[in-house]
Amino acid sequence: PNTTFLHISGWKTATPNFGVGYTRLYQPMYLAGYAAALSSQTGVLGVLGPVPIPETYRQISAWVLGAVAARPNITVHVAWAGSWADPPLEEFVVTQLRNLNADVVAIRTSTVKGHLTASNLGIFSTGSSSDFRIVAGESVLVSASYNWGSLYTEVALRVMNHTFEGYVGPNGQRNWWPGWDTDAVALTDFSFMVPPAVVRAVVNETQQVMHGGLHGDTVFCRPIVTNTGQLVTNGTCLEDSVLLSMTWLPSAAIDHGLWVLPSRFCEAGWFGFWNTSSLSVSCQLCPGGFVPFNDGAASYCAQCPASTYATPGLAACVPCPAGSFSSWNGSVSCLPCPA
Repeated sequence: PNTTFLHISGWKTATPNFGVGYTRLYQPMYLAGYAAALSSQTGVLGVLGPVPIPETYRQISAWVLGAVAARPNITVHVAWAGSWADPPLEEFVVTQLRNLNADVVAIRTSTVKGHLTASNLGIFSTGSSSDFRIVAGESVLVSASYNWGSLYTEVALRVMNHTFEGYVGPNGQRNWWPGWDTDAVALTDFSFMVPPAVVRAVVNETQQVMHGGLHGDTVFCRPIVTNTGQLVTNGTCLEDSVLLSMTWLPSAAIDHGLWVLPSRFCEAGWFGFWNTSSLSVSCQLCPGGFVPFNDGAASYCAQCPASTYATPGLAACVPCPAGSFSSWNGSVSCLPCPA
C-alpha cells in the first residue's frame, strides 16, 4: 500500500495508490493523417494497424479524420496485423496496401519493417510513438511521438507531495492523460520530401484544432459516422469515456480486418495464396509430386526432387523405400529397382 503504481494504457483502478495513464497520441496522429492526405498523389491511403483495441482504434480514427479534413474524398484502407511486432506480416500487409493503390501508409506497429517496406516499394509512410525517420529515412513523412517525461515528472512530483490519486472519473476521464498542451505528445520534424505548402497547411491546421474542445483539441468534435453507418456524434465533442472504449472507424475507412500470411494459414498438404479479388487467403491442395513450401512470407507448391515422391496432399516429400527409385523431379511414386 505504500507503493504507487501507474498502469500505462490501462483502464481499471481499484485503490488510491494505483493509477492509469497514457498520452493523447491521437492528437498528433490527426495531424499526421492530414499531412498524409495532402501528400498523396493517388488519393488512396493505407493503414497498418497492430492489435484492434480501443487505443489503436482511437489513434487510427484520428488519423483518418485528419486525412478527411484535408481531402474529403480520400479513400483509406485499414488492415490489422493482430500483433505489435511481426515483421514478415508487416511487410506483406504494406505490400498489399500498395497493391490497392495506397501511396502513403500509416504504420502503427512497433517495428521499422513496415516503413522500410514502404520505402522499398517507392511509397511514403507516417510513423507513431517515435520518430521513425531516424531509422527508416526520409520516406517517413512525419511521425506522432510521445514525450513520457512530462507525464512521469508530474506523477513523481505528486507522489512526493502525497497528492497522487489513482482513479477513473465518472465520465471515464483518466487522472493522467496529458496531451498537446503539456508537450506530452508532438509531431516530429517533417521529411524534406514533404512540400513546404503541405507543412504550412499542417501548421495552420494545428492552430485550428489543438485548442478548445473538452480535451484541449477538437479532433473528435465534429460530425462522425462510422464505417458501418452509425452516427456517433453530430458535432458534440466525445467524452473520454467514449474515446477509451472505441471499437469503430470513421466512414472514410475501409476496414479489411485481420490479415494473415498465406504461409501460416493453410493445413498441412495445402498451400496458401493471396486472393486479390477477395483480399483474403485461399488454400489449394498441392498436386502429386509437389508439397507446400513456405519461406516465411511466400507459400507455394514445390516440386519434389529425384529419389523422392509425394501423393496429393502430403506435407513433405517421402524418400523412395529401399529397392525403389525415382530418377526425375515431381514423382508421385517410386519404381522398383531393376533386377
